[in-house]
Amino acid sequence: MSFRLRIFVLVLLVASTAIGATAWLTLKLGSREVSQTLEAQSRHRTDIIAEIQRYGVQHGRWPGVDRVVGDLAERTGLHIQLQTAEGEVLVDSDIQANRPSGPVQPVAYDIDPLPVPRFQPSAAPASQRLTAGLAKINYIPKDLFGPDQERDNPAMRTLKQAAQYRAGLVLVRCLGDVAGSEPALGLESAPYVTRDQLTQSPECLRKASERVLGDDYWFQGYWDYLVRCERLKPGEGMDVDLTNTACLRGAFNDTVVTSTAVPLLLYLGGRNTVEVADFGRPALLGAAGLLIVALAGTFLIARQVSRPVRRLTGASILLAAGQHDVRVRDEGHGELAQLSRSFNTMARAVQESEERQRRLVADVAHEMRTPLSNLRGYLEGLADGVIEPSRELFASLHEETMLQRRILDDLQVLALAEAGDLGYTRTPTDLAELAAAGVTAQLAVAATAGVTLEVEAAAPVWVSADQDRMRQVLGNLLTNAIRYTDRGGRVAVRARAEAGEAVLSVEDTGVGIAPGDVPHVFERFWRADPARQRATGGSGLGLTIAQRIVTDHGGRIEVVSRPHLGTTFTVRFPLS
Repeated sequence: MSFRLRIFVLVLLVASTAIGATAWLTLKLGSREVSQTLEAQSRHRTDIIAEIQRYGVQHGRWPGVDRVVGDLAERTGLHIQLQTAEGEVLVDSDIQANRPSGPVQPVAYDIDPLPVPRFQPSAAPASQRLTAGLAKINYIPKDLFGPDQERDNPAMRTLKQAAQYRAGLVLVRCLGDVAGSEPALGLESAPYVTRDQLTQSPECLRKASERVLGDDYWFQGYWDYLVRCERLKPGEGMDVDLTNTACLRGAFNDTVVTSTAVPLLLYLGGRNTVEVADFGRPALLGAAGLLIVALAGTFLIARQVSRPVRRLTGASILLAAGQHDVRVRDEGHGELAQLSRSFNTMARAVQESEERQRRLVADVAHEMRTPLSNLRGYLEGLADGVIEPSRELFASLHEETMLQRRILDDLQVLALAEAGDLGYTRTPTDLAELAAAGVTAQLAVAATAGVTLEVEAAAPVWVSADQDRMRQVLGNLLTNAIRYTDRGGRVAVRARAEAGEAVLSVEDTGVGIAPGDVPHVFERFWRADPARQRATGGSGLGLTIAQRIVTDHGGRIEVVSRPHLGTTFTVRFPLS
């Protein structure tokens, strides 16, 4: 079983077990949470509603209710959420406790923060109550918090309680501004304020009384509601019964609603936390077993991974220290074995690169040593008077110097190309025109060597390339072809489009290349015939540079040769 498959099986086993255990625990905890939540709601719902409503009645607004909700949630263990009628969340106990807001039950409970008036039965006969009520239908109390002068008229007593509630809110808010404390009514029912609150600030008491007693429109709204309520009763004509408790309560609520807090909706839910004790012993044992399986599987796989990794680490350290022949064992067919084989391949590539580098240094030294030795010998002979100076001698020395210069120039171009720093200016280039120009440039050299040059390009062949570099490539190929073709031979240059590619080929009838030497023709300083090439002045880098330029243009260069019959170099580019 491969390493990847073992990992997959282990992860699948752990994942499936974890998913099953999670589903079971979720169902178990969910059902338990629902039952506990419903039980806690039925036990605490009445107290929660009463306390929040009490806060709304005594404050007349909701700022600060979050503290009440937090205390209730902490005391009852429930998730408490208050929303407005429009669905905006006003307070959420989970968010206050820095927890994500958990779910709540879809059933909402009304929080109506309206004070409840006190009704007392009237001692007067109905006819007297009716006459008194009608006579004082525009009654406005003169002293809000003084003795009750209208004990026989429930409508007037109810109106006075409404006025006391409104004035009490104004009073406590004024007291809160003066003392810097939280404004709240001291009592839940009329007169709603305590004696201490009444005597604390005569100025605030006067301000509250004047604001309420001076609002005739507010008082008239109370009596108008009573009249409308009575007249809507069927079969009683236009009589107004000022002792009707339902109408009195409606008139009271309609009057004080302008001063009370807005109604809210209460939603209850369970706590959004899970403790260890909630899982139970079977769940804890299952989790422990799953953990043991995961740890054991991870240990076994880690052990199998660590061994080859340690070997690779040690080998990489030795390779970095210069020991290029280091290798690691690569038995098996798994991913780690493939990694070991990849390391061995890399180590061999590094070793071969190092060997090529050493060969390059040796080849450069060899190429420079013979011409420099010749120059030194001639110069010493001229200095000692052993050799007579002549024009032909100086021409020969100059030719040797130019050969070294060409070698150095070619090495510089090759170094830039291999480093990726050889710049190219790509333009639309016609290979047919390029072939004709290259042949023309080499006609004099070919004529001196007794070689016939031909060009075959029936139609334009367009590519995107650097024209100067393409001429350099073609010049190198033509130079080699002429150099290795005997007198009376022929060199043909062809440009054509073939199978979606642009093809440029140079074919000669020269000495050819042995089959064993063909793979080495693009190596630096390689010679099929070292004596002949040195005699004709080649640097041994032309084909290497040509291959690099062609590769940088996205093309490829190929060679086919038959000994004593000729050689063909073919360059292929993408058509423009």
